[in-house]
Amino acid sequence: MHNISKRKKEADTMKELRRKQIANYIAKQNSVTMTELVDTFQVSMNTIRSDISYLVRTGAVVKIYGGVQSAADIPVPYFTSRATLNMGKKKAIARKAAEQIYENDIIYVDSGTTTMYLLDYVDPKLPVTVITPNLYVITSLANKPKVKLVVLPGVLDRRTNSLKETNTFLELSKYQIHKAFMACSGVTPDGHISVSTYLESEIKKTAVQKSEKSFLLADSEKFLDSRLLSYGTISQMSCVYSDAGLHSEPLQMLKQYQVPYILV
Repeated sequence: MHNISKRKKEADTMKELRRKQIANYIAKQNSVTMTELVDTFQVSMNTIRSDISYLVRTGAVVKIYGGVQSAADIPVPYFTSRATLNMGKKKAIARKAAEQIYENDIIYVDSGTTTMYLLDYVDPKLPVTVITPNLYVITSLANKPKVKLVVLPGVLDRRTNSLKETNTFLELSKYQIHKAFMACSGVTPDGHISVSTYLESEIKKTAVQKSEKSFLLADSEKFLDSRLLSYGTISQMSCVYSDAGLHSEPLQMLKQYQVPYILV
């Protein structure tokens, strides 16, 4: 029995080492094919598939057409270029999610190209408190006196059009929030919600932790992507709002975790 346990421990150690070596190899090569990994590491295709699935879940790599790529090599486009992608879908998602906002709610509106439209579909006379680092939301609420606006501190990050610095999430942690409307850069096949930078992940993680309910607003293409850092899991969401283009795999994942979802 002792020998079996020892062999299993040794096998797990070898597997962990191989996966680190694979991640380092992909990072150096930028992108590789699955066949190249099989040849390089002299293991079966099934083993490589298992290792890559693990690395995708951890956010170290992302799948691309014909192979895999290091997540660290994927640049984050500037906000203005991302904001125009799937704009119609994003506005429809925001419009539907806005139905969750009621009188006297204290809400957090995340930085993102879908969440930015959320308050456009809320009655400006509705008394609510909005906590946000999202510059678009901040400027759009400036002339809505019924809305109490709490602006989180930070320096403008032009990649996300939001304010952030090292103490932004510490400031956010002071508030008790009824509902958080969350954005993301990607969702992994096993339900990890991911972003590209540490500060972004810490702010989002804090928002989810401090909220009674959290709602994810993500167009269907986000479910085909993943980024370096996870800030939470799909099971933490009270509801997911997406569009009718959502593929069968993420739909199955949502059903598996019994997370309500609404497609527009």
